[in-house]
Amino acid sequence: MQFYSPWNLHEEIPGHFDFETGMLNLTDFLVAIKEADMFAMYRPGPYICAEWELGGYPSWLLRDPNMFFRSNYKPLLDAVEKYYNKLMAVVKNFQFTSNGGPIIALQIENEFSNFGNTINNPSDADYLKALENFVRKNGFNELLFTSDPNIAKHGTLPGLL
Repeated sequence: MQFYSPWNLHEEIPGHFDFETGMLNLTDFLVAIKEADMFAMYRPGPYICAEWELGGYPSWLLRDPNMFFRSNYKPLLDAVEKYYNKLMAVVKNFQFTSNGGPIIALQIENEFSNFGNTINNPSDADYLKALENFVRKNGFNELLFTSDPNIAKHGTLPGLL
């Protein structure tokens, strides 16, 4: 199975993270996946999809009049890093190869080739590299992938599926 984590629900207020209440309980969800003997491809964002309000970004980011989503804009990356630090503290315990958990892969961004171009725009590549680094520095070692339509090469990085 594959699933998203909507950042805008897990951090509705800056600095107040919820991974335990009701449907936001990520640990219980991952335990249920494991108990069902399934594998998971995890898609934490920060952008999850156009069908989700603001792509899953928390609306409080819009308080910054210079906010530039899906970019290497430092205030955005700082906020993503804080979110990933909290998120990965839960998720890393459910990796398949190191802990026997259900997570076999993690998506870095979603359909980035619809928005950016990592081949011709170094700042787009820097953005994806920052996301990859946030995941790796928090101890996530499973397969990383991007999800781009038409097998686009300009929405990914070398080494990512």
